[in-house]
Amino acid sequence: MRVLQLISSNGFYGAEGVVVLLSSCLEGMGCDATIGLFNASRPQQKDFLRAAKEGGVPVWDLPCSGRFDPIAVARLALYLRNSEIDVLHTHGYKANLYGLLAARLAGCRLIATCHNWTNRNASLHRYAALDKLLLHRFDRVIAVSDTVAEILEQEGFDDSTRLRIIPNGIDTVKYRRAAAQPSTEETLVLGALSRLQTEKGIDVLVRALPRIRQQHPQLQCVVAGEGPERERLLALAEELGVADQLHLPGFCADTAAFLATCTLVAHPSRMDGMPLAILEAMAASRPIVASAVGSIPALLRDGEAGVLVPPDDPDALAEGILLLLKNPGLRSRFAAAASAHVAESFDASVMARACFDVYQDLCGVFVAMPAPTRVA
Repeated sequence: MRVLQLISSNGFYGAEGVVVLLSSCLEGMGCDATIGLFNASRPQQKDFLRAAKEGGVPVWDLPCSGRFDPIAVARLALYLRNSEIDVLHTHGYKANLYGLLAARLAGCRLIATCHNWTNRNASLHRYAALDKLLLHRFDRVIAVSDTVAEILEQEGFDDSTRLRIIPNGIDTVKYRRAAAQPSTEETLVLGALSRLQTEKGIDVLVRALPRIRQQHPQLQCVVAGEGPERERLLALAEELGVADQLHLPGFCADTAAFLATCTLVAHPSRMDGMPLAILEAMAASRPIVASAVGSIPALLRDGEAGVLVPPDDPDALAEGILLLLKNPGLRSRFAAAASAHVAESFDASVMARACFDVYQDLCGVFVAMPAPTRVA
């Protein structure tokens, strides 16, 4: 079976990581998987291309210019036909639009994964509205969480044969290995994996630091990620007198190694779907304090595998962090529960098997899959 995963990207973030990992796992299951990446030759795609190469996944470059490029649609349709692609699997607004048009021209089966809609500005809100209309014309639609599925159901996706819930998956073995390495780090490190954007709530974390500083003046807060809020966050830290505690090292190529240096992890999002950053922290056996938004309460088992706090509340966030800092036993209990839960339900092999089942069901072709190789 030949599958093309299509995505448009401005950097290597959560959805991009899922696409690479899914494609790599599918290859291991005997599926011929390729990633189609809009404008793959642009400099901002270097991290994506590096990850795909490391995962052994070929990337096809789809040049595209302007708000809408009909030539790109034609190129995609020709590729689907000439490469005899059985299933086009799209991820995101742009991929969904171009994929729908090209797949219908090429006579290819069509699946979309909905990771989430941020709606953080008027333009993205319009794109989301258009996207939800387009999805009605897809053969199958995959939601990454119950929260995303509920949004789709409100838009009229009431056919259980067309709408499936397949949570994102991660390479849990990689995170366990990194976490198991002995550490000589004695400094308390409050870590976060996040894009520096308003909806991610990193400013809430910065506002929580003065209260945390009163009890733990040596604690260092490290937020791995990049985004448009960088300068505003640095200015806020300076204003609050915690500039010496806040560190923004930028894009993180090895999240497993980063998490292994963290004492605990904060995830203060104002809105979220099924955040990979939470899954990665769970797999790395790191105690977590997170906003109770989206699918995060379900991931943390309603507070049994981490501390849940209200969004946009610096005092509550500080209180949750301080609770874990003063209670090593609670940290250990949460970390163990989180690690067990993510290994059982959110390993990449679970995600890939579920997607492969959807492909086979849609194509009416059933192929016996080899059991994925697992390393303890």
